[in-house]
Amino acid sequence: MTAMDKLEDHNPTEGISPSLAPGHRRFSLRVATGILCFVLSLLFYYGAVLRVEFKRTDLLDLGPYTDAVEYFAQANSILKDGEPTIQIGYDRLPSRYPPGYPVLTIPWLRFLPHNGILAPFRTNQTIGLLLLAGSFVFYFAIGRPLAGGLAALLVATQPAFITFSRSSLSDLSGGAAAVLAFALVYLGLAWRRRWLIYCAAIVIGLSLCIRPQLVFMAPLLIAMALFPANVSRTRWFMHCCLVLFAFAVSASPYFILNTLEFGHPLKTGYEFWVPVLADKQAAFSLHNVSRQLAMIWSEITASWDQYRVANIFGTGTYVVPAFILLSTLGLAFVRVRRFEISAFLAGIVYFAATVTYTYVDGRFYMSIFFLLVALAVLPAEWAVGEALEMRFSISGVGVLAVFLLSLIGYPSQSGFRPKSGRSQVWDALKYGSERGKSPRYDAQKEFARNFKDEPGIVLSDIDPVYLNALLPESFVAAPVDGSHSYCYSRLWHYGKAEAIQLVQSGLGRATPVYALLLPSKDVDQDVKRLPLVDGYSWKRSEKSNTRAVIMILTKNAVAPSLASASRSVE
Repeated sequence: MTAMDKLEDHNPTEGISPSLAPGHRRFSLRVATGILCFVLSLLFYYGAVLRVEFKRTDLLDLGPYTDAVEYFAQANSILKDGEPTIQIGYDRLPSRYPPGYPVLTIPWLRFLPHNGILAPFRTNQTIGLLLLAGSFVFYFAIGRPLAGGLAALLVATQPAFITFSRSSLSDLSGGAAAVLAFALVYLGLAWRRRWLIYCAAIVIGLSLCIRPQLVFMAPLLIAMALFPANVSRTRWFMHCCLVLFAFAVSASPYFILNTLEFGHPLKTGYEFWVPVLADKQAAFSLHNVSRQLAMIWSEITASWDQYRVANIFGTGTYVVPAFILLSTLGLAFVRVRRFEISAFLAGIVYFAATVTYTYVDGRFYMSIFFLLVALAVLPAEWAVGEALEMRFSISGVGVLAVFLLSLIGYPSQSGFRPKSGRSQVWDALKYGSERGKSPRYDAQKEFARNFKDEPGIVLSDIDPVYLNALLPESFVAAPVDGSHSYCYSRLWHYGKAEAIQLVQSGLGRATPVYALLLPSKDVDQDVKRLPLVDGYSWKRSEKSNTRAVIMILTKNAVAPSLASASRSVE
C-alpha cells in the first residue's frame, strides 16, 4: 500500500456523504451564493425598472428629440407599410437612424398593439432582463456560478444599464449585441467550436443596423485566426476568410439600405437632415479627443456638470468611480490567452474610435461599460470566495469594500443640477415616483378621443413624426410653420408656404383642418403662427381644455374685407 493509499484510508471525510465533502460543500456554497446574488439582481431590476409605470411619466413624450420619436415611427411604418420611414404631412421620408432597433420593437407592436407607445420601453425592459439572465447563465455554463451571480449584480446596479433599460433608445440593444458577440467568441475558443465564432461575426454584422459604431468591434473576429486547432494552413486561411465573409454578408443590409436611400453606402440620414454638420466636421477626428477625455474624466471622478441623455431616463450618471476601480483591479487577475488578445484588441479599437467621435456623450461607451463587468467580476469573485472560506485579509476586505461601493453606487452624482454624495441604488429605486405627466402624449390622446370620427389635417407645434405615428391613420399631421426639428435639410423643405399649400389641398377635398397646440402661457402667440387662408378663420374648439388647445379652420360666414384679404396675402 502506498503512502497516498494510507492517507486515503485515514481520510477524515470517510463515511460522509460525497455531497457533504468539503469540496462539494464549497461548490454548493458558491452555487447558493451565486443564485442568491442573481435573485437579488432580479429583485432590484424589478424595483428600478419593471415597476415603473410609464403611462404616469413624461417619458411618453419620447425624448430626446428626434431619436426616440424616429425609432418609434420607423417601427410603426415597418409594421404597416414594410418600409422604415417617417411621415411629415403626406410625405414619407427617410429617418436619421438605421432601422435595427425599430425592428426589435415590432413584436411588442404586433402582439400588444394596445400598448402602442410603450413598445420601445417594453423592448428595452426585455433586453435588460435577458442581459441579466444571460450573464448568470454564461458563467454558470463555464462552471463559475458565483461569478455568474456577482456579474448579474454588477450589471443590474450599473447606472447606465438601469437608465437605458428604462429608455426608448437603441443604446441598450447595441451594448447587448456587443456582449453577446464577446460571449460567443469566448465559448467558441473555450469549447473549440468554430461555428460560435461565425455566429459572433453575424451578430456584429447585424448590429450595424442598431449602432453603426459597433463596426469597430470587428477586430474581435481575430479569434478565428487564434483558434486552438491543428489544421493545415489552407484550412486555417479558409476559416479566416469565411468569418470575414460572414461578417460582410450580415453587415451588408446596413450599407445596402444607405445606398438605396441616400445614394452611397457610407451616407446616412444625418447627411439628409443635417448636412451642415457633415460639411463642417468629419465624424471622427483627433480634434475631438480632448472633449471626449474631459467627459470620461468627469464621469470617473463623479464631477460632471452638463445635462445629458442619462438625465431623461435616470440619475444622469453612467458609471461610478468604485466600479472603474474594481475593473482596474481586475486587470491583475487577467491571464493573457487567445480570447483576451482578441477581446482587448476589439475593446481598444472601439474605444480609440469613439474617443475621436464628434458627438460627446457617455452612452456611446455603453458597450465598454458592459464589457468591463467581466473584469470587475474577477476580483469580486476572488474576494467573495475568500470570505465564504472564512479567510480574510486586508486586500480581500479592501476588494469587498470596493465591490459593495460599486453595487450601491456610492459616492456619485444624481440629477440636474447634479448633487454629490448620492447612492445610485437608492436614487434608481425612487426614480419612477419623481416623473411628471406627458403633455405631448396627453394632448394627442385628447385630440384623438374627441375627433377620431372626423379625420383631417392637423397642424401642430408637437413633433409631426410623433403625431403621425400615434394618431389614427385617417389623420395627417404637419408643423404649423418652418420652426421644427426637420428644417435643415437641403433636399426636403417645409415652411409656412408649404403649410398653406397643405391646408388648401385639404380644403379643396373638403377635409377638416385642425390645429393642435400645447397649453402654454403664450398660446395666443402660438395661434398667430397658424397659416391664414382667405375666406377662413381659426376658431377655438369647445373641446379644448388644460391638456390640449384645439383650433378648427372654419369658413367665414361673410366674405372677408379687402383689408383682411390684403393681410392674409402678406
